[in-house]
Amino acid sequence: MKVKKHLNFSTLVSSFSELLTKLPDSRRKASINYSINDTFLSGLACMYIQSPSLLSYQETLLRRCKRNNLQTQFNVKGMPKDTEMRNIIDSIPGDNLAPVFKTYLTKLQRDNILKKYRFIGNKYLVTLDGTQYFSSKTIHCDSCLTQVSKTGIKTYSHKVVQSAVINPSIKQVLPLMPEEIINTDGAVKQDCEINAAKRLLPKIKKQYPRLPLIYTGDSIYATAPFIQEVLDHGGDYIFNALRGDHKTLYENLKDPDFSRYESLRDKGRRFIHEWATDVKLNNSSDIKVNVMRLFIVTPQKDNEDKSQYIGTWITNLSVNELNIEWLVKGARSRWKIENECFNTLKNQGYEIEHNYGHGKKYLCFNFYILTLLAFYLHQILELADKLYQDTRRICRTLRQLWEYVRVFFDMKVFGSWEEMLTEICRIREGP
Repeated sequence: MKVKKHLNFSTLVSSFSELLTKLPDSRRKASINYSINDTFLSGLACMYIQSPSLLSYQETLLRRCKRNNLQTQFNVKGMPKDTEMRNIIDSIPGDNLAPVFKTYLTKLQRDNILKKYRFIGNKYLVTLDGTQYFSSKTIHCDSCLTQVSKTGIKTYSHKVVQSAVINPSIKQVLPLMPEEIINTDGAVKQDCEINAAKRLLPKIKKQYPRLPLIYTGDSIYATAPFIQEVLDHGGDYIFNALRGDHKTLYENLKDPDFSRYESLRDKGRRFIHEWATDVKLNNSSDIKVNVMRLFIVTPQKDNEDKSQYIGTWITNLSVNELNIEWLVKGARSRWKIENECFNTLKNQGYEIEHNYGHGKKYLCFNFYILTLLAFYLHQILELADKLYQDTRRICRTLRQLWEYVRVFFDMKVFGSWEEMLTEICRIREGP
């Protein structure tokens, strides 16, 4: 089966490997047993196959067959023990891994897949959201965020602001490099999601200077300072605006006349879109926004209609009856980062909150990045790899697919990822 040249499994892994081989290694040459490349690729394999015990299985396979799938599929020459693997990964700043996210997006662009994600015109929708991936009442490091309960119990955690390219009509999300919400030396106040997001915007602009972006997110981003940051970095925005967070905005909405566009959906449901233009956001800035809101009216058995308020959003984009429905779909699709990304990472086999090791410097964040990269590889294969798509269809469920992958990966050596998937298809389809 034909696979896109730039987006097949081996090319994607090789792209990450090329980055790793260029990273500086501060260790004494005499004490280097395993390279940074082999160590991180071994970690990626653990996350990719969704098996924390991968290395022990592969050591058994190596003794029996003189080689293993880490070698044949991930091009790992030496497998570090768990402790040494953690020590090496803990020593590399996570920001050094950022270029691989740009590399993958560039490959998607080269094969015209990224073009499908265009939201309005040539602009792409990027969602922002914070998530926690580590929490403990005992394990901690100097970078941990802390929270003290009313009873005095202290909880330590690690969090990130995650961004991703999304489209309302496409299930797969394309994650970008995350930004840590992290305490640093000399900081008077504890770091927070909005400050991390402000640090993230110029990084995204630097990585993708020619990519026109529309940022979307929940109500905490719908503030004058953050909106100004978005505009200063050449972006547009669609943010949720809750009444409790924007009292002045909602007071100003009492006067404008709302325009209305109504569409009929399944089972007689009516989607009523309303919008108002040039509404003052608050009294402390000159920012004016266009406001969109949505109601869904559902017919009932007693011939009465039930009206449900869905939400209110603000944007700097022009709004009219031709685009209001699509703009609102884009605004509502910010939940994709919760449903398709965070929920998948936490509950669909990736075990993002599993403590693979906390470390003293960068280990915790780097394990998050490796898990995110494994997820990203799967998203790309779902989009571009016909063999992977066929294997997933034949296995019926994603859970069953990865059960087969883990069994085959652990029990038999294959010359390539594609060879293993072909064997899974053969077994599943029968004679």
